[in-house]
Amino acid sequence: MSSLHQYPAISAHNEETEPDRISRLHEAFGVMCAIARMVWREETGYGSTEPGLIHTRWDGAIIAMRDTSGQLEVIWASADHRERFGVLAELGWEAMSESRTNVVHRLPT
Repeated sequence: MSSLHQYPAISAHNEETEPDRISRLHEAFGVMCAIARMVWREETGYGSTEPGLIHTRWDGAIIAMRDTSGQLEVIWASADHRERFGVLAELGWEAMSESRTNVVHRLPT
């Protein structure tokens, strides 16, 4: 199994349910990683089949994730990362029984 070199910062807003929300964020991120490995086989853990192929990779794509009352805020490393992998955040959040429309995508300020 592969491992990521850059894991996003994870936080939750709501002291009463914070441990459950943090656990859910880790699980959602795991879903995102699993999909990335299945779809883009050249990601971490696999050798690229195209010599000289340069593109935006999943590892390090997300800087931070935050759960605020069921809304997922994702801070992307760049606009390219958001464009390529944004749907993974939505699918990962949907896997947590939340609506895909409850995902807010942001770039670092």
